[in-house]
Amino acid sequence: MASKTPEERAAEARLREAEDAGCYGLVRGIARNLETDEEWEAETAYKLDGPFYCPTCFSDVVLRKCSEKVDHFAHKARLSPVLGALETSLHRACKEEICALLKERHPDGKWEVERAIPERKAEKIPMLRPDISGRINDQRIAIEVQASALTIPRIVHRTTAYAKRKIALLWIVPLREPLGNLPFRPRLYERYFHSIYFGRTYYWCAGQGLSVTPVHYGPASRHIEYREWREDGEDKSSGGYDAQYKTIRTPMYGLGLDLSEDFGWADRSAFTPDNERKEVPACRIWRDTHPEWW
Repeated sequence: MASKTPEERAAEARLREAEDAGCYGLVRGIARNLETDEEWEAETAYKLDGPFYCPTCFSDVVLRKCSEKVDHFAHKARLSPVLGALETSLHRACKEEICALLKERHPDGKWEVERAIPERKAEKIPMLRPDISGRINDQRIAIEVQASALTIPRIVHRTTAYAKRKIALLWIVPLREPLGNLPFRPRLYERYFHSIYFGRTYYWCAGQGLSVTPVHYGPASRHIEYREWREDGEDKSSGGYDAQYKTIRTPMYGLGLDLSEDFGWADRSAFTPDNERKEVPACRIWRDTHPEWW
């Protein structure tokens, strides 16, 4: 098989970045200047020609020039301070803190960290090892603490496997520090959890115990400056309005939730979230029982 050209590799990289960002507006290699609204191609633009923004989602864009890669634009935005793949001690502490408190609250629930659930070959159900698992009122519950960028196919695989066992699943996103109030761009898997749990993603910081913070991704916008210019003998103008971001969101906080008192199980039918290409499979989830706050 022939090796891929730099252009082919760059195109694949742009598609991966677009999927993670939730916007394909930069795939063609074109962005706009935030102050003049002029279009620029990555191959001919320089950083001094910016600042740039994406003409599709209106978020900030960075120009990347590299001798070993094709010049390209990439989305830029504040991300949530999630635990990285190398922060294993914090990840472990999160699981142990939650599990210990669930044992105290529900001593008959047989709560364990990383309990192996055997494979069921006849039913084609793989072995599972949930971060935390036990029972509340005879309902089997699994809590997965998402500490690195797990791919959507793997999330779907685990979610489906738990559903086949009638285990209510809760995904938690641990943070090294509070999320804050400024707009940010949720990662692909954060948006996916947001869809699964009816417009909420559950965040947790060290010391919160059995409390998780539900966050709804509210709208955010930016101002596009008004400008006038003359082109081909004609007077033209654009801008002068606020444009709502398509991938950047404002965190909207609900009340803190107790994992054992404010949640119950629910079955969801398969569906495809708005503006996403990834289907959410039929699943049994451990979701909060509070009404919408947005």
